[in-house]
Amino acid sequence: MTDAQEQWCFGCVFYPQNLPRFAYGDEDWVELQQMACAYECVPGEVDCLSFRKTSCSVVDLQPVAK
Repeated sequence: MTDAQEQWCFGCVFYPQNLPRFAYGDEDWVELQQMACAYECVPGEVDCLSFRKTSCSVVDLQPVAK
């Protein structure tokens, strides 16, 4: 990990090494792990700072029973 990746990517939920393996198919997982960023951003640049996210909430996508 470079200094820039350590500063900007380490805690980001879009850093491929931080993504949950179970959520992706085999081909998608291999492709993601070869990327530096799920959005193809360069650490610390404008796009990175716009997309960077260090936390998220789990959302239940199942329909609510009425």
